[in-house]
Amino acid sequence: MKRVTQLLLATGCNLGIWLLVALFGTSEFYRRSIVMGGGIAWDEILTVQICTALIWAAFTPLVVLIAQRLPLRPPHLLRNAIAIVAFLPYLAVFRAAFGGAVLNLGEHQPIAWSMVHLSIGIRTHRDIAILAAIFFLSNFVDAHREAAERERQRMRAQTLLARTEIDELRARLQPQFALRMLRHIGDVLRDAPQIAEQLIVELGALLRRSISRGANERILLADELEHLDRCLDLCRAGGRFSVTTRYVADEEVLACSVPALALQPVIESVVLDLTSGDGGSVGGSVEVRCEREQGEAKVDVCWTIAPAGSPSRTTLRIPCAEALA
Repeated sequence: MKRVTQLLLATGCNLGIWLLVALFGTSEFYRRSIVMGGGIAWDEILTVQICTALIWAAFTPLVVLIAQRLPLRPPHLLRNAIAIVAFLPYLAVFRAAFGGAVLNLGEHQPIAWSMVHLSIGIRTHRDIAILAAIFFLSNFVDAHREAAERERQRMRAQTLLARTEIDELRARLQPQFALRMLRHIGDVLRDAPQIAEQLIVELGALLRRSISRGANERILLADELEHLDRCLDLCRAGGRFSVTTRYVADEEVLACSVPALALQPVIESVVLDLTSGDGGSVGGSVEVRCEREQGEAKVDVCWTIAPAGSPSRTTLRIPCAEALA
């Protein structure tokens, strides 16, 4: 259906343009006949001009088809330009001869070579110019359409890339983490509603930080550890979970830059484990040791679930750079 609509629209535009040309040609020819003292009736001129315009309207799709087969664009720009220049005179002669034959038939007369020859002699030069204009306009429209399509593809690619980055960032934040914290805040709300309001604000800030960080962004390792501490503070709030922390790191490793959210999966695992019990586990302890080894930050995270859980350990080796200015 869309293809049919486009075809009808193109046909209507083609006929409309050539009918406007016929009206303009009629007014020009009629005015010229008056100035030169002729007495040609305007309706006779209009009939001839409309007939000529309809011939061009029927001829234009063929010219456009040839122009599409010989586009004036790389990689065959020179070859196609030479082919068009060589082909245009023959096409113009054919168009002029066809027009002469149609004029004979329109006057209910047999096709005469004299009329065809006269039409070729009169119209060939002008028809070459008209055909060249059609070739140029067709190539211009096609080039513009291709440029618009490339721009749409570029925008689609950018949109897809942006969505992929957003999905990647969201994937770093486990839904269980947010749900566990919301459940924790709900428990605190029953006992200390004034504290729960602040916890909602803190959780919102933590979630925004996880989503807003870019995939290529780099931050201080100290900032990542501060993010871990804020998550553990959220667990401590309300007194349900008791969490002790210990950090062992020197200033050099804390000041090096690492990819943003590098510790996010470990942070979520620690928080989910320390808040996993409904009464059996009431927090635990977390120890973080950081060292710098040959261009990497070695981060060793060990956590133990209270009251007598076995320790869990994760070691990350994160590519790091010199301290941020």
